Amino acid sequence: MSDGAGDSTATSSILDKIKGVEEKVSDITGGLTDTQIIGIVAGALVLVLLLLSCCCCRYRRRKVKAAVKRKHHRLTRPYVERSGGQLSADRLPAGCILHGAKKLHAAKLDGKGVKIAVIDSGIDCRHPSFHGKAIQKKWFRHGTSLSEDDHGTHVAGTIHFLAPQAELHDYRVFGENGIDGDKAIAQSIRMATDDGCQIINMSLRVSFPVREGVEEAVKYAAKKGVIMVCAAGNSGDGDPMTNEMYSFPARWTQTISVAAVSKKAGLPVARFSESNADVDCAAIGVQVVSLKPGGGFQTMQGTSMAAPHVSGVIACLMSNGSYKRYGVKRLRAELAKYSFDIGQKGRDNSTGVGFVTFLSRKEFDRSLSQLT
Repeated sequence: MSDGAGDSTATSSILDKIKGVEEKVSDITGGLTDTQIIGIVAGALVLVLLLLSCCCCRYRRRKVKAAVKRKHHRLTRPYVERSGGQLSADRLPAGCILHGAKKLHAAKLDGKGVKIAVIDSGIDCRHPSFHGKAIQKKWFRHGTSLSEDDHGTHVAGTIHFLAPQAELHDYRVFGENGIDGDKAIAQSIRMATDDGCQIINMSLRVSFPVREGVEEAVKYAAKKGVIMVCAAGNSGDGDPMTNEMYSFPARWTQTISVAAVSKKAGLPVARFSESNADVDCAAIGVQVVSLKPGGGFQTMQGTSMAAPHVSGVIACLMSNGSYKRYGVKRLRAELAKYSFDIGQKGRDNSTGVGFVTFLSRKEFDRSLSQLT
């Protein structure tokens, strides 16, 4: 009995509270109709939702700004994948053939009279396949053997296969010991410019945020009319709709940014190749055969391997003083003439104006079918 009485008392108390709430609501709403009350409630809900959305947007913007602020990377040796390698029967790598090496050489466009700086991990200038065309200029870093730092020899080899009469200048900026790497790159750019190099190949990316002096060196070279060809970067996610924004010097307007594609039908973009509005063109960057320190050949892949293909083609076009100083704006127009569209129709963030080659599309397709 006592439990039943307690329940009755509690129920009565709740009903009294509900009645009190109803009286207060009645006082607030006055003589409003049910429709008017519903409208007021709906409006209040919309206002609350707008306030929540605003707060969320501000939170997201703060998160994005914080993420951008945290984004940084230090200068490191370019990452590439390595394996054994061999040349085709005519002693030219397949990538160079697809970029028009045979046709260029037949037209006596072989890089004669052109100086190209290779700012990288050092070149094995004694490799017999360089035929004395690679010259050590300045090593800012050292302490590791070229068999370990083999990247620069591979890059220089690709340029040499395409432009065999060009003079390669070796500026080493990677190694265990020496001055700060970013400073070494800045000094190398200036030194190569003053040494009379018409082209600088940089299959690398500098630290981000960019260290003081690097951008100034790039501007100095550009003002002198030097063409700087750079790897677009290997941090791509395989999605052409997203942009990778931190690979410099490739992203500066004073440089030519080169993406990597595979030597297959349709020239598919390599998954690792970065995409953004600053990508100018594309070149073979997968399964690239070139020189190995100490003699012989090896295969690497990366946008590091794509850039020297473009440097080589440009050097050939500049043969015998044909174009003493292109200037980057004029060069972009020239590259469009020696490119064919791939991927999305028209210029795109993955391949720029397309695939750079001295071959026509029909000649390219025929060469590709013979190589595969």
